[in-house]
Amino acid sequence: MAYLQQVRCKSVYRNMGLHLLKPTSLDHFEPVKAKVPVDNPVRFFRDHGRDYFVCCADFQTMELVFVKPKDIVTVKRDSFFSEALRRQADELLVIPFSQLAGVAAEVADDVAYVTTIHIHMTMRCGSTLLIKALEASGLMHTLPESDVFANIFRYVQSKTAMPEDVTEMLLEVIRHTNTLFNYTLLQSDPSKTITCYKMRGQVFPIADLLRKALPEVKTVLLYRNLLGTVDSWAHVMAERSYWKYWLITALRLDSFYLKNLLLMVPNSPWENPVFRCIPVPHGVVWLATCIWLEYMQKAHELTKTDAHKCFNVMLRYEELCEYKEEMVAKVIESLGIKLCVDEDAKVKIRQVFGFNSQAGHSLASSSRAPSREDSWLGEWEMGIISKVLDHVNYEEISRPNFVLNGTLMQI
Repeated sequence: MAYLQQVRCKSVYRNMGLHLLKPTSLDHFEPVKAKVPVDNPVRFFRDHGRDYFVCCADFQTMELVFVKPKDIVTVKRDSFFSEALRRQADELLVIPFSQLAGVAAEVADDVAYVTTIHIHMTMRCGSTLLIKALEASGLMHTLPESDVFANIFRYVQSKTAMPEDVTEMLLEVIRHTNTLFNYTLLQSDPSKTITCYKMRGQVFPIADLLRKALPEVKTVLLYRNLLGTVDSWAHVMAERSYWKYWLITALRLDSFYLKNLLLMVPNSPWENPVFRCIPVPHGVVWLATCIWLEYMQKAHELTKTDAHKCFNVMLRYEELCEYKEEMVAKVIESLGIKLCVDEDAKVKIRQVFGFNSQAGHSLASSSRAPSREDSWLGEWEMGIISKVLDHVNYEEISRPNFVLNGTLMQI
């Protein structure tokens, strides 16, 4: 049965740190009051859905969890929606999967005209920058990194096989989640009829499942060259201190610092026998290279037969930073969105590129653009990268600057 419950975020998740990367679950909250049954979740969501955002999915109890935050303005401003929503939690609305169809059907007509965009990314590639730039266009509601899709990925990952009934259940949950998310966002400003969701990096392996569930959704894939990706991982691990990075890698202490970072990625390279046996130090350079290869291999598989079957637009961080507001406008145009990005909007978009989009967060990198002047990569790092590429020997992805077929390279 659906229910409401007043809660607060557990103290550990109110403190900044990489432990916050763990996808939200029900046990991240502690109850303040007893559960209150909701006899008619359909009517309740129609009347109060503007206040409750989809937070996470619990696949043990088969329930979708919504959160009513104390301060919605603070949540919407944050670069990491899931973390802010968890911190600001005031009340939960929990609806069993079995009741979602009725709730979604109640508000489906209200959002039938909404255009939805999904941004997929390959980690450390400027996705926060991109969604902030799209928000600055003034054309859309944006929501960065909801944990519900990460919960779905982790559930899929836990399965050794995917029976047809399980797949169908997931497709339905994804569809209903999209409808309910759109309804909540639309209530704050009905004049904006576009919603844009930036996925967490670990969601990328189920990009095809999301596409199957929501074929009408516009999709973007953002990625970055290997050297820039490795550099960014190194900056995050060492908290933007080169001397800390130098000391950690010299003493081969990387693995102790990388544990929490693994919460961001789909799979640990230490669990992959191909990566595990590469004869190089298993530190941040090895880790970032292996993760990049895994992402790019998946991207290549999804695009090799039809470049745009899974993604309407593909672009790289390098071109995003080179062309800035013009590339953002081109992405919007390429998605088939007819609304025009005017000159005032372009000025606002360009301003986004002048700031670190993740400032104040543990994941912030000091590098604002793909500049080799700020690079920490020397001969030692390049040697490790070269050995990993040679050992893995992905024929299609043999170069650090590999470009996927169909990538938007010019404006």
